[in-house]
Amino acid sequence: MSALALKGPQWVTFRQHRRAVWWSLALAACAVAVMVASRMWSDGAVDALRTAGCPVNGSDSSCFQAQRDYADDQWFARNLVTYAAAGMLVLPVLLGAFVAGPMLARELESGTYKLAWTQSISPVRWLAAKVAVPTALTLTVVPLLSLVFYWSWSTGPADDFPTYWYEPTVFVSFGIVPVAHALLGLALGTAVGILVRRTVVAMGVAAVVVGVALAVLSRLRDGLWPVRTLTGSGVSTEGHAWPLDRGMLTASGERVLWQDCFAVQSDNVERCMTARGGVTGFLDIHPASHYWPLQLVESGICLALAALAAYAAFRVLRARHP
Repeated sequence: MSALALKGPQWVTFRQHRRAVWWSLALAACAVAVMVASRMWSDGAVDALRTAGCPVNGSDSSCFQAQRDYADDQWFARNLVTYAAAGMLVLPVLLGAFVAGPMLARELESGTYKLAWTQSISPVRWLAAKVAVPTALTLTVVPLLSLVFYWSWSTGPADDFPTYWYEPTVFVSFGIVPVAHALLGLALGTAVGILVRRTVVAMGVAAVVVGVALAVLSRLRDGLWPVRTLTGSGVSTEGHAWPLDRGMLTASGERVLWQDCFAVQSDNVERCMTARGGVTGFLDIHPASHYWPLQLVESGICLALAALAAYAAFRVLRARHP
């Protein structure tokens, strides 16, 4: 994003927070470097093992060190992916806290906003300019991070030390959900900043509000799309399916859950389920084909909540400063 392309209040906003913008871009570049390093480290481990003429698994003592080095390198590459996913998870919280505190509440607390409002800039236009800059930055950087993460995750150490698409940190790291989460963080941060009007307090409140919203979405995620139920003896997950509830069905179709029996008879869970009337096994899953429906539904919820939060922020601003 170039400052030359910005005009009026957007340019002023960029100038006020240019250090934060450049730091954000630098951190994004570091994140990309970490994900690229993960892919290269994983590829290097594969090449080294191939050069040694050794299989991934085997009992040949001459390959022991090569196989161990391969496993260590792949584990290190996996950890890099995990760290990148954790960063993507907390990104909306950081965005919300920054917008709520340094960008909005600090100006409202210090009264510097009054200068802008005397320059033929309405309160609504002032707030729109404040929100436009981080929104443009988010829509530019987050999709790039999402694409690079998918490239690193899907072609890196996923087969030897897998991280699955449905894991909380991985699910929010690629696809369209990262962008939707980031926009939700910005919108909630905007609403909190306008309501609280105290820099440090606004940052804390925004972090908590965004964190709670993301935690609730994560908790409800498995119910955003109808699950597929497998039945029969010895049912197991299909490929990279997301396993949910499992147990046994009674003759009347009632469910005896595995976790209920494990809590009372962990040494023989199947006997417990059979004693409670279970006659055949069942397993609820989200197959890999449910990835995009889940992404779309969660993104839609995030964007709807973001629109409501942004609307509330503008309504409160107009009510306080007509």
